[in-house]
Amino acid sequence: MLAAVLSDTHLGDPDSKLAHGAQSAGYQRLKEVFHERTGGGPLDFLVLSGDILDFSIASFEEACKAARPFFQAMQNDALARHIVYIPGNHDKHIWDAVEWEVNVIGRMKKHRDPRPFRRSQPACIDMVDGRFLLPGINEDETENRWGTLFLEGLFDAAGDKEIIPIFFAYPNLYVRTRQETYLITHGHMLEMAWVMLSEVFGDVNGLKELKPLSLGHLEELNVPLTAMICTGVGQAGELSKICYEVEQEAKEKKTRRLREVLDKGVSRLSRLFELSCFKRFVLGRSKNAILRMAAERSADSRYDEQFFTNPSVQERFSTFYTASCAQAREEFKLAPPRRIIFGHTHIARTEKDPFPIEREAHDLPDLPVDSVSLYNTGGWLRNGSGNYPLVFFLDESGTLESRSMP
Repeated sequence: MLAAVLSDTHLGDPDSKLAHGAQSAGYQRLKEVFHERTGGGPLDFLVLSGDILDFSIASFEEACKAARPFFQAMQNDALARHIVYIPGNHDKHIWDAVEWEVNVIGRMKKHRDPRPFRRSQPACIDMVDGRFLLPGINEDETENRWGTLFLEGLFDAAGDKEIIPIFFAYPNLYVRTRQETYLITHGHMLEMAWVMLSEVFGDVNGLKELKPLSLGHLEELNVPLTAMICTGVGQAGELSKICYEVEQEAKEKKTRRLREVLDKGVSRLSRLFELSCFKRFVLGRSKNAILRMAAERSADSRYDEQFFTNPSVQERFSTFYTASCAQAREEFKLAPPRRIIFGHTHIARTEKDPFPIEREAHDLPDLPVDSVSLYNTGGWLRNGSGNYPLVFFLDESGTLESRSMP
């Protein structure tokens, strides 16, 4: 068996190298590399590990329209027998839609009561036994067949090529090989914004009893905040365009539009809430701090070479990894995965240069193993600061190799 892993294509972002499907040089290079590795046949599994569509700067309509040529090109070229889709922060609404389709819409169409959302759906490619596992999914029930959900609508139903079934996992996919277990995940749960509520309220009675937190807890407890950020920005019409312009200017160390937005916003808030002089002063200072941060381009996780060296990120990794090890053990009877393939940061890390996280060296006493190795797929945006995307290949022997996509 052979699987390939890529992420961060950001279809919907004008800067995506795969925006025009078969018409793009990026896609032709990707197809060439796949066929070199498979001898011209299809992959057994293609893993799309998050931020494949970008709803943060594009509406659902725009992002799906941009993604269609890519998915149809994969169908026409028969690049894979199966696709496993792991949503990230920029396409998190796909996971939300899966939850609604399976647990609410499909049930109510059959006059049944909705079920609770799963919050987390692990999957496992068992390369040793040649199986794909989705615990809790009964393929005999139509509403639960996660290989026939809405995203397959991106393929061409009228074509002479078969539609590639898409299975969804969130936030983790495990791959069992003869040597060891790999974990594939996007990586956004290491960001403060995506787990902030569970961290802030973690010691409150009612929540502290949940520790150690499961992946389902990490997702569910943070829904009030994560539902508002990132993936929702692209659905605000004209405001989405302004947010995109502000973001693009900030990347160029310009602040004209941001200053305009903040000036008008501060003035409006002051009048709306009849703020005192002191509160207006504090609000003004906050505005100036935001402007300074934008001017200095304080690093976020994207293109941040030092992201995984940040102690707070390593602590979140320890929490996330502990929950992942528990899930791997309980759902698949797997040993802790010591090799993890991330995306998210757009900073490529090959199999020859993984980032190590070590229990003693990084002062992580709760880390379940002595050390783990982190790899990264990079990203497919043209303005990638010189970073090229990677495609990882993984076979049943456990051999991991990457190919660069310049």
